[in-house]
Amino acid sequence: MANLFEKRATEFLRDDEAFLAVVTPEPLATFLSDSARKGCLYDRLVMVIGTPGSGKTTLARLFQFKTLGTLLRNSDSANHRPLINQLTECGALKRNSPTLLGARIPLETEYRDFWEFPYEDGIKTRLVITFLQARTVLAWIRNIESSGVPRSQVKIIPRADSNAALEAIGGITGVGLVERAREVERAIYHISAALVPPSIQEIDREAVDAYRPFDVVEAFTIPYHEKELQLRPLIVFDDAHRLHPDQLEALRDWLVGRELKVGRWVLARLDALSSQTVLYYSEARQSRAGMNRSRETTEIWMQGGTQRNRRQARLSFRSMASDMANRYLRQMDVFRRRNLNRLGDILSTEIRPIPEGRRRQLVQDVNRVQQTHHIPQSRRYEIERMVDNYLTNSDDNSEDLRLAILAVLFERYAKRIPQINLFGDEPSRPLKVDAGVADGARIHLLHKYKRAYYFGLDTLCDASSENAEQFLRLVARIVSHSETQLINGKGPTLTSDVQHKLLRERANEIVNDWDFPECLRVRRLAYGIADQCLEKSLQSSAPLNGGANAFGIPQEEYEEIPRAHPGLAQVLRFGVAYNAFTLVPEHSTKNRKWCLIELGGIVIMQRGLTLKRGGFLERRVADLEKLLEED
Repeated sequence: MANLFEKRATEFLRDDEAFLAVVTPEPLATFLSDSARKGCLYDRLVMVIGTPGSGKTTLARLFQFKTLGTLLRNSDSANHRPLINQLTECGALKRNSPTLLGARIPLETEYRDFWEFPYEDGIKTRLVITFLQARTVLAWIRNIESSGVPRSQVKIIPRADSNAALEAIGGITGVGLVERAREVERAIYHISAALVPPSIQEIDREAVDAYRPFDVVEAFTIPYHEKELQLRPLIVFDDAHRLHPDQLEALRDWLVGRELKVGRWVLARLDALSSQTVLYYSEARQSRAGMNRSRETTEIWMQGGTQRNRRQARLSFRSMASDMANRYLRQMDVFRRRNLNRLGDILSTEIRPIPEGRRRQLVQDVNRVQQTHHIPQSRRYEIERMVDNYLTNSDDNSEDLRLAILAVLFERYAKRIPQINLFGDEPSRPLKVDAGVADGARIHLLHKYKRAYYFGLDTLCDASSENAEQFLRLVARIVSHSETQLINGKGPTLTSDVQHKLLRERANEIVNDWDFPECLRVRRLAYGIADQCLEKSLQSSAPLNGGANAFGIPQEEYEEIPRAHPGLAQVLRFGVAYNAFTLVPEHSTKNRKWCLIELGGIVIMQRGLTLKRGGFLERRVADLEKLLEED
């Protein structure tokens, strides 16, 4: 079998059984469970927003009726039980039966063409909305027929006050619904496919204007396992960012209607939103700016978006990504035959020592720092004891790290004592050894002595910026190399050095392959931020421990960017939309509010920075503008 990690499941696996075998339930728990408990997943418009590859289409496919039916037919499989439990918690299943009639309509085909017609905006909007309703009805019936129920046994439960409109949509039977939907679809398709759009007078207005099934349908009933099953209709409009911005806004205005009984989800990328919305996408900022219509809309952000606990979000993604990788691995024969079904089993976390020549250089450098700052040998012994005590309980207790930490502490010691008399003085602030100091020392070892830094499953997850597709693209290179080793009769496990080399190569390829709006200026800004962060990170005393991977802009300046710096706003908008940056507004440090413009994990890994969050350089908007002007 081909390397599944090279492609997304929704594109590569057309068969529902194969698709379900690699779908993890973790995104349901992370993104949907809370809204399901509040009862706001199916009674109002749900906007699902995320970057490319964050898993939007996978969710859409999972909630289709035919996918739910396939899942329940294979419910005896232990592999599917967690997914069934999570879908039950989300209200899609109940007592091992579907509760939803879900269907997916991708909006990436001809719908945007309607906006080019020489009609008034209201007429163009009506044509698209009617077209979508007709295709939705057909998609619902197709999903039912895929379960073996003929359309002749399908009925709808209409709203009590919809007698006149009921006749216009074809009645209550599946046969009548399909015939009427096809008639409307055909009439509108002839308009969209014409070389020259017909005049308003030539459009069959009666066939179009009177057709409003979303205003009529309340539920569907079908025979299901010798009983009658009542299903709530759900339509998922995927890839809504393909629409013209005015079309998307008109679609939202229509779907937000409170009287609609149909569940309706709209899935879109971040770049479909305005710069102001993207830059202010925290929940608190949206509420203040009037952009979060929480009473009529449920907004689900699949990467960041709300002020969720960032540490918890990272831990949740690690769990999701690990489960997803293990499911993919089990589908690959070369690993399954050897009972290798966990990605972590092929990723060594043992750190190989640096070569002897570099080790001697490291020892000389540490001794030189001691001599330069006139640190007495007695003080060195005390500092060495501190380092040894810390490393005793550390997984990484190599001599390389011990020496690198020692060099950092020597530099800090020299900065914290009076310069008049270095001998015997106590530092103004006591020295300490902790995880931050150790990470700073590892960054120094990476750049000065070529020691591996990026390896292990957690690093893979963190470098993915909580994006599923980005994670798969990184893992693909790892899995391919392990597979090659197995074919050549070697062990499957990759050393830390090999992982580090493969991941940085892959990160470099991904950044160089960027091809999205403003990608050149996004890359220029990202590299400018990274270069300054690296310079700070490599200072001998590691003042920011592991170093910086972000710029911090005063919050009040940041809020002026969309108005005063529209070009910069566009760069940030697309940088966020394609995982080059993560925005962290309202970050409190030094009694001041900052917005952190944090580099994405791929850029961090390419440029050799820490993946740990929090370290940033204080900058102004003018500094960002200056970086964009430089080559």
